[in-house]
Amino acid sequence: MLEDAMPYRFDSERAALVEITPFAVLDDITASRARAMELILSATREIDLTGVNITDTSVPGPPDAPDVAVRIYTPLVGTRPTPAVLHLRGGGFVAGALGTDHRANIELSRALGAVVISVDYRLAPENPYPAAIEDCYAALLWTVDRAERLGVDPGRIAVHGVNSGAGLAAALTLLTRDRNGPALCFQCLCRPELDDRRAGAAPAPVDVTGQAPSARWDAYLGADLAGTADVPAYAAPARATDLRGLPPAYVSVLEGDRRRDDGVAYAAALRAAGVPVRLRHQPAAATTTSGPASMPTSAAATATATAATAATAGGSLAAAAGRCTSGQAARRRHRGSVPGHSAVVNTGTTATTGTAHGTPRAGRERDDKITALRAAFGMRF
Repeated sequence: MLEDAMPYRFDSERAALVEITPFAVLDDITASRARAMELILSATREIDLTGVNITDTSVPGPPDAPDVAVRIYTPLVGTRPTPAVLHLRGGGFVAGALGTDHRANIELSRALGAVVISVDYRLAPENPYPAAIEDCYAALLWTVDRAERLGVDPGRIAVHGVNSGAGLAAALTLLTRDRNGPALCFQCLCRPELDDRRAGAAPAPVDVTGQAPSARWDAYLGADLAGTADVPAYAAPARATDLRGLPPAYVSVLEGDRRRDDGVAYAAALRAAGVPVRLRHQPAAATTTSGPASMPTSAAATATATAATAATAGGSLAAAAGRCTSGQAARRRHRGSVPGHSAVVNTGTTATTGTAHGTPRAGRERDDKITALRAAFGMRF
């Protein structure tokens, strides 16, 4: 039974975003996806494509399943082979397309000088678990097998996701480890959706996604399965009991977001398993210089974060992330944690203070995760 549920306050600025955000109403999913596509098209107008080549293709899907569409963002400058980022979009498991994070993926490829591969995994409820995660795994296998043609170093492949995509990214690290699959060298989890049990623990507030958490999990897992003992860790990574040997992680959480406690707890669990971690707290109202106070968080999550910080005080992000290894040995053997490096969970004031030079929260999170990925890839700053 979950305790210390997070209290919420009404945030007029965030609530206003609901008007322009697609609602995942499961009894009208077609209309919801159509609306999401309209927003994608609107958001991808007048994008600067300088320095990045973009290719759409399909890769072999899981056994007895269709091929998986992917979009490849290749930097036009830099030396080969480059690192690669396998990007898993958000969308609450029920919405989204290759264009969902188009602009962000272009910026990520350009900033890192890395190949970014966005995966168009199958959507629930038509394709419930494990369709999405198996599509992601198929894309990872293809990326490693085609590494030379892609100009990618198979030993420097990271996985990246936002919200439900971050949950899939965390699940993928578990799946490839347990299958002795390709080694991921880093996991970048932004506001991850990790736990089906919390979604129905208490009435959920209207959040910026406009989607009911319990409805999303019901669509993804199947009716009446969320919260039961029948949900595997590959569907809800917070249920995992063994996190040893997973790649170093960057985890970002947002104050006031219902996923905050889960992200903090998962970062602490990774640390306890010997996995190097950087935890980034984003303030709730950081998008403006003045606005509502940060929403209160649960005492349990705050205590967990504080304990994690005390246990791992000091150290740098580069030391925590370690370095992605290169070479053919990484193709089918999963790396353990970086020898000689302790986990770092950063929850200090530097991670939660106001914006520097007026930088919005989203820009600060972007810059922070790019810094983490650069450190993981062994790039010079």
